[in-house]
Amino acid sequence: MELFLYLLTFIFVMLVILILYEVLYLNKQKVKERLEDVKNMSVDTENEDEWKIPFVHRILQPMYQKLLKAIGQATPNGIKKKYDNLIVTSGSTRNTNFHNLLLMQIILGGAHGTLLYLLFKYTANEINFGRILLFAIIGFLLPLISLYAKAEKRKEKIRRALPDLLDLLFVSVEAGLGFDAAFKKTSDKMQGPLSMEVTKTMNEITRGKDRNEALRDLAYRTGVEDVLTFVTAIIQTEKLGSSITNMLRAQSIAMRQKRRQRAEEKAAKIPVKMLFPLVFFMFPSLFVIILGPAVINIMENLMAK
Repeated sequence: MELFLYLLTFIFVMLVILILYEVLYLNKQKVKERLEDVKNMSVDTENEDEWKIPFVHRILQPMYQKLLKAIGQATPNGIKKKYDNLIVTSGSTRNTNFHNLLLMQIILGGAHGTLLYLLFKYTANEINFGRILLFAIIGFLLPLISLYAKAEKRKEKIRRALPDLLDLLFVSVEAGLGFDAAFKKTSDKMQGPLSMEVTKTMNEITRGKDRNEALRDLAYRTGVEDVLTFVTAIIQTEKLGSSITNMLRAQSIAMRQKRRQRAEEKAAKIPVKMLFPLVFFMFPSLFVIILGPAVINIMENLMAK
């Protein structure tokens, strides 16, 4: 049993090293390899060159890629889709994908469980496999929780920025700019994740992508219901041939009202959220300050008698 756990620990450490190597050094190594290929184009390279390839690229990296592929094939498509949606809405980089995220969860879960087992063993405590399992589950869920928190924070920034973007867009269109030009100018005037997504959408449209499809992708990448409502309104307005200015005015008013309602909702929750800090932190201190002198006087009088 102990030998098996040590073997698992070794495998986890090796996988962590491979992931760090791939993220930090792989791109630089690829550039070096391409430069070497250009230098050696006129040289006859056969079997000898195979042994010049580093051990990491010959053995460990193919094993790592096969492991990722096996994990991907064993995972149901529904879970894959949920992971992909979460990665997209969190605005993660291209290096973050389903396979890397799931493998990181497995590594952290196994590492957490192994560390707690070793802690129980070398502190002469009774090994509690229930706690080890709980600790492993916590380690497994940590990357997912972190990504979810990042996605929610990004969505909140987009919700707050959307009314301002619609106001600027409405003013630009009303001043005489076309919708595409106004959309691009508005994204240039703002900062944040919504501005970045709009800029990406306009670049896709410029490259020849269909506008409706690019706008739907914008709603998918943000994962915000308000953006989906806005995109749906734009598509319906184009299909029906209605005035884009009137639609933008209505959307701007509606989004500002929603933002005000969310602020009022948060303000209404403050008294309930303040209840527990008051009960557990403020009231005991007040009781000590107010009743403390009286209790001391009573005890002194009782002791004097």
